[in-house]
Amino acid sequence: MGAVGSILSKHNVNILTGSHNPGEWSFFADVTEIESSIDDVVKEISSLPTVSKLALSKEVSEGIIVDTLHQQLVWGPFRMIIVRAEVMSSILNRIKGIFGAEGKAGKALVFGMGEAAGRNFYKGLASHMTTDINSHVDDILGLCGADGWGDFTLTNLDLNGMTASVTVLNGFEYANGAGSPSTCDFVRGHLAGVFSEMFGKRTDVTETMCVARGHSHCQFDVSGVKQ
Repeated sequence: MGAVGSILSKHNVNILTGSHNPGEWSFFADVTEIESSIDDVVKEISSLPTVSKLALSKEVSEGIIVDTLHQQLVWGPFRMIIVRAEVMSSILNRIKGIFGAEGKAGKALVFGMGEAAGRNFYKGLASHMTTDINSHVDDILGLCGADGWGDFTLTNLDLNGMTASVTVLNGFEYANGAGSPSTCDFVRGHLAGVFSEMFGKRTDVTETMCVARGHSHCQFDVSGVKQ
């Protein structure tokens, strides 16, 4: 990587962003001020003894570069997809709209989808962790933020009492604007699924504050259901 970086710097190629996996380095580069041809840079990098293969995706139209080299997005052992927040929000709104903007059936369906996703999310992580997953609750919620769902903060957790509180800023369910039919039912369900698996029993999740109701953030209170 160091030798490649030196060549790029010499030719005034600016690395914008990238990722590194074992044996592979992928990156996006700004070549607007390149001091030679792209072909010359590619040839020089390819001649390095540490480089076995170099593949290049060029700009397909003005301002657009398509990654044609990585056709499946993965996160660890899991296959991932990317969905714009506005698209996901509109999907959830459409589901609710079929049953009426504030219909209980639509809200219950979206909640159920979120709960199933939350359970799957927790169990998938637990199966690949070598330490107690319940000691990494902040990190679990941080992954939701890293995936673009919003800024999740754990404000309270009592594993013995089976209670928790979570605040969310910039939740994705409001990508189409505050006051839309989406009122965090998917996130509420997702938290219910995660904490149900964590506590080992079904949980209730109540959204006590919500951006759609004029609050500055969304607040979720979690409690285990008494049998």
